Amino acid sequence: MNMRDYMSEFHPDDLVTWHESYENKSIPVPGVVVRQESDCILIKARVQGVIKEVQVSPKELVSR
Repeated sequence: MNMRDYMSEFHPDDLVTWHESYENKSIPVPGVVVRQESDCILIKARVQGVIKEVQVSPKELVSR
């Protein structure tokens, strides 16, 4: 699957799971797609106790 295929898979308001790296661990973080940018997906997720908008590669996301 190429990057374009990943990009078309996600739409605003989709529920996704992203894995945050923390102290050599991968922690699943639920999020919501805000928008698609040219080379990444912008999601809203709780990161370290604060809700933030995070730019992630579509390869790092899983639809829920």
